[in-house]
Amino acid sequence: MNVFITGGCGFFGTWIIKRLLDDGDRVTVFDVQRNTKRWEMILSPAEIERVTFRAGKIDETDAFIATVKESAPDAIIHLAGLQVPTCRENPVMGAKVNVIGTLNVFEAARALPKPPRIVYASSAAVFGPDAEYGEKAVGDMSHPRPSSHYGAYKLCNENSAKAYWLSYKLPSVGLRPLTVYGPGRDTGMTSFPTRAMAAAVKGQKFDIPFSGPTAYIHMREVADMFVTCARSAVADAAVYTVGGDIVTTPEFIAEVEKILPGAAKLITCSGGDLPVASKVDDALLRSAYPGLLRISLAQGIRETVDVFKKMNAAGKLEV
Repeated sequence: MNVFITGGCGFFGTWIIKRLLDDGDRVTVFDVQRNTKRWEMILSPAEIERVTFRAGKIDETDAFIATVKESAPDAIIHLAGLQVPTCRENPVMGAKVNVIGTLNVFEAARALPKPPRIVYASSAAVFGPDAEYGEKAVGDMSHPRPSSHYGAYKLCNENSAKAYWLSYKLPSVGLRPLTVYGPGRDTGMTSFPTRAMAAAVKGQKFDIPFSGPTAYIHMREVADMFVTCARSAVADAAVYTVGGDIVTTPEFIAEVEKILPGAAKLITCSGGDLPVASKVDDALLRSAYPGLLRISLAQGIRETVDVFKKMNAAGKLEV
């Protein structure tokens, strides 16, 4: 495929690029500026050279549409967005990037003679805290109750995607991950577990500011979901909740200790629950796309720690 990735210099983009290049696909990344720091964690110099880069701002409609037209992609994987803390501190800027930027992706797709398949990053933040749902698992049929600007923007994008399908028959798939971890995860509310592992590898103390349960999923698994959806034609505006291993922060720290002895003396946790439902269920996603990759929490932690150890030995690991 010829794939156009917005926000491709970020954490999600890095792993999705890796998967696409492994499959022999062509990749064009659109981002504010070319930053290869995360790419260098898992991509070789030769692989990085295979990535075409286009600089720009996703909320600048005409310039963005022109860039997409030039690329003429088979699929757009839309990842560009600002995280929870930034949206909270600057809601207007958050809306420009997260909402207007997403509308521009759909407008660009609509402007092409052959509309590309669209897969975009939504979030489990469209759901409110566990207290809103009781003991029930939260999935695609659950009622969204976002408690943050970020979650509200993501829900707006899902509704906009549906409107583009109803008005223009422009199909799309939105994916709602929760606590995604792995090398390269360094920003956002749910980045703390990954950063804690990096700190432990360096022998530094680190506090994760939540202690309640959440659904952990390794980014390599999430990358498989995005790429699989991008390869498949759909006839709707589908949205799928993404699952994972649901554990509390103390249980997560205990799993890290098994892989990295001594980590439990360095990693602590404070605070209560995240303001997002933890019991997320991806049964419908896995039913729609049989054979999706599944990585256990133990395996994902091991893979992450192995990369961090190599980076630390090379003097390149940052917390």
